[in-house]
Amino acid sequence: MEGDVLSFAQVAVIIVGLVASLTLIGVTAFKVLSRPRAAAASRDQVTGEQIERLQQSIDAVAIEVERIAEAQRFSARLLSERTERSPLSS
Repeated sequence: MEGDVLSFAQVAVIIVGLVASLTLIGVTAFKVLSRPRAAAASRDQVTGEQIERLQQSIDAVAIEVERIAEAQRFSARLLSERTERSPLSS
């Protein structure tokens, strides 16, 4: 009977060790696999912020280009009026 108890104890120790090892491997794998998700989420947030800043910059450039175009139209109109008046005043 002592042999059966000893065999049962050995099997129990092996099963407990196996469960502990598999639990450790599972926890480690979960931690390793969850890291890239956190990094990807932060990258998406940074990319979203960068896109927002880029859109604001493009809007600012578009406004400045419109102002330059308006100034050129105004200058062209003044020059046009000046050349129209010059022959009449001579």
